[in-house]
Amino acid sequence: MHPFSAQADDTPTQIKQQVTDAIKQHFAVKVPDSRSEVQLNPINRQLNLAPCSHTLNVKVPYHSGARITAKVSCRQPRWSLFVTGRVKVLKPVVMSAGPIIKGRQIRANMLQVREQDIAGLTGDYFHRQQDVSGSVARINIRADTVITPRMLTLASAVGRGDPVILEARRGSVVIRTEGTAQEEGRIGDMIDVTNNRSGTVVRGRVTAPGRVQVP
Repeated sequence: MHPFSAQADDTPTQIKQQVTDAIKQHFAVKVPDSRSEVQLNPINRQLNLAPCSHTLNVKVPYHSGARITAKVSCRQPRWSLFVTGRVKVLKPVVMSAGPIIKGRQIRANMLQVREQDIAGLTGDYFHRQQDVSGSVARINIRADTVITPRMLTLASAVGRGDPVILEARRGSVVIRTEGTAQEEGRIGDMIDVTNNRSGTVVRGRVTAPGRVQVP
């Protein structure tokens, strides 16, 4: 919670302005490179709040999605009230430029970066196209959809039948030889590889495209 002080006023309209400024400042700190749009619910004018002789204090103790609550308090005379409303937190995120079919490897020209209300998004999202390019669509993705990690899987670094370099470490020495992958694998996967020189099948971990490390 970030307190926010401003010159006190005795009208609901001026209080709403100060609360709006406080909420925008709160999200500017919490979500860098974003901009906020705030719409507060009307303040009950029948409260007849006395003019505050000190600076108002505004805290943002609660928000869930687009809904937000701010607490406004005065020290002298002592009074406080809660102001509720809705907020949009707008930030550029990576989206699909058109439909992407399940199993398709995603390229930069299939993506776009557009400003979206992230307060209404569930889960993580991406800000840079390069963090999505090269991945494979795990599901069918419709056009103009915010890309999330659950929609993606890593592309295969090795295909079945591909030539690979087998690496074996012996202390500070790395021994390399040619092999042939017996199955498909992504980086980090364990796969079977035939050592072309000896003809034996060994099991190793894919460390990079076309490269497998064996014990």
